[in-house]
Amino acid sequence: MLKKYVACVAAAMLALVPHPAAAQTLILPGALLLAGYRATCGPVDTMIQPIDDIAAAYRGRIYLHPRVLNLPRAQQLFWYTHECAHQIFGPGEAAADCWAVQQGKIQGWLSRDELSKLNETMRQFPGDAAHADGRARIAYMAQCFAK
Repeated sequence: MLKKYVACVAAAMLALVPHPAAAQTLILPGALLLAGYRATCGPVDTMIQPIDDIAAAYRGRIYLHPRVLNLPRAQQLFWYTHECAHQIFGPGEAAADCWAVQQGKIQGWLSRDELSKLNETMRQFPGDAAHADGRARIAYMAQCFAK
């Protein structure tokens, strides 16, 4: 009887312990694996966390929504590299798109076929104050890939 009472009290106490609103995982620089590829961005760490976008960058940290981890390899690496570009070049979306595409081509993880698949996912992206719409981004990324 005492054991049941203690178990009930313990369960009630656990219910009072605050839990994070969303799961998050901090990954130290150089330790991130995306589809078996070690993704690095110098001294920048990565937070895997549900956010309002697929990915984001802030000074010294890249944020990836957990759904990025379910994307095809080239798309995982594109979004990570895009956010890494923001760490290097600042807030310009076109520059980040272009650099990510060029790095993917140079490193061999972004083929013309993979770029077409990425374009299919981006085609319907609406534009906003910081981003051109998906069709404009796709057109510019194709030019970058051709260089």
